Amino acid sequence: MDKVSNHLHNRVPVYALIWIISYIGCLLTIKMLSIPPKAGIIVVIIPILTFSVFIYKFYRSIFFMDEVEIKLQMEAVVFAFVFSLLLIMSLSLLELMYILNKENWSYRHLVPIFIIFYFIGLFISRRKYNFTNEKHD
Repeated sequence: MDKVSNHLHNRVPVYALIWIISYIGCLLTIKMLSIPPKAGIIVVIIPILTFSVFIYKFYRSIFFMDEVEIKLQMEAVVFAFVFSLLLIMSLSLLELMYILNKENWSYRHLVPIFIIFYFIGLFISRRKYNFTNEKHD
C-alpha cells in the first residue's frame, strides 16, 4: 500500500470509534439530561453525521483493499444485514403476541446487536477463506 491508501485504511477504525463515542454520548445526554426537543434534535444529528463520515471513509478505503479483503468485508456486511432483518422481523412478530419491555428491546438496544452481527460475519468470512494464514499485499 502506498502512503495515501495506508493512511486512509488506518484511519477507518478511528472514525468508527468517533461514531461510537458520539452515539454513546448522545444516548447518555438524552437519557440523563432534560433538554428541550429542538436541542435534542441537534444532539441526535451529531451521531448521524459521525456515522456518515465513518461510512464514507470505510467506502473510500475499499478502493485500496485487495479482492479477498473486499469479499470478506462485503460478506460480513451481508451477514449483518440479513441477521438484522431476521432479528427485527422476529421482534415485530413477537410484539404482536406479547408486549416487549422497552427497557430491554428498544431500537437503541438493537444498534450494538447489529454491530456484533457484523463482527460475527467478519469472523465467519475470515475462517471461510482462511484469510489470517495467507500473506497479502
